[in-house]
Amino acid sequence: MQNFDIYKISKNKSTNVKIGELSKEVIEALRLDLNPQNINIWSTRIEEHCEKHKDEYLSPSNYYEAIKSIPLIIKEPDYVGVHNNGNIQYIKRLSEISLVGIKIIKGNNGLLFRTIFPITEDKLEHNIKIGKFVPLK
Repeated sequence: MQNFDIYKISKNKSTNVKIGELSKEVIEALRLDLNPQNINIWSTRIEEHCEKHKDEYLSPSNYYEAIKSIPLIIKEPDYVGVHNNGNIQYIKRLSEISLVGIKIIKGNNGLLFRTIFPITEDKLEHNIKIGKFVPLK
């Protein structure tokens, strides 16, 4: 997944693109009843759902770093968790701590990128303490 350009992808309307894979390691860590499978993103997702979180980052460059790092966050997360709504969460320290939400599509056995946003160190530590986020490697 080198040279991943999410903005180039987002120009292609109604395109579903593979951005990563749900690994066996994440399945085991979260005790998910799923098999390894692709994680996809609809080409319009960044513009429609991620741009609203842009101002939550400390700088535009931190936001763009996070967006470009979505495949890395999925491939090499520092922590993983499951949100109350069932979405899989991948967390990685970049310039800021970024959380990627992945929606499990019932019936289709599909995984779709939902959003990305920053979280605070306090929120990360709290969720680790209560067992909601578990470390990987």
